[in-house]
Amino acid sequence: MSILKGVPPVVSASRGPRFAGMAIGGIALLVAMLVPAATGARAAIGFTKCTGSQTVTYNPGLTDQPREVTVSGKAPLIECVSSSDPTIFQAMSTFSAKGSFSCTSGTRAGSRRITWNNGNTSTLSSTSTVSLNGAESLVLIKGVVVDGEFKGAQWTGTFIMFSTKPQACLTAQGLAGVSGPLTLSIGSL
Repeated sequence: MSILKGVPPVVSASRGPRFAGMAIGGIALLVAMLVPAATGARAAIGFTKCTGSQTVTYNPGLTDQPREVTVSGKAPLIECVSSSDPTIFQAMSTFSAKGSFSCTSGTRAGSRRITWNNGNTSTLSSTSTVSLNGAESLVLIKGVVVDGEFKGAQWTGTFIMFSTKPQACLTAQGLAGVSGPLTLSIGSL
């Protein structure tokens, strides 16, 4: 005769579904805890650096005295390296800005759009400061990626303005455009 004969079974029919529900709930909780961690890891910006050349148009042209100017241009970024997105190796950048500046000084605010070779895009806010560095006009650019790939990352750029007609800065019409090397960095090491 068994001693356990009068003891009810430990797992009843009604406990099975409840146990399954607790197990599914536990798995859902575990997934909910892991998803933000994975998303946070994917959102880590890393560092992306590109070099290329930039062509800029000024309206009205730049003179030796600061005045309100609308700036637009494009920059093929022919060499890019990215620690956070290895599919990136080049891009095309376009931008527009407005501000008060001359051939040698001033500031402007605007936006830049980058279309990466992998089809993704980034929209960047920017402020630029123009200063004279020796015989070159140097533009220092900084801002934040406001949309698209690398959203939330800080970015910086340097652009050296070369002109084949620097004497245009001394005319009433001013300098209509320039080109030169551009270096653009997104994120941090």
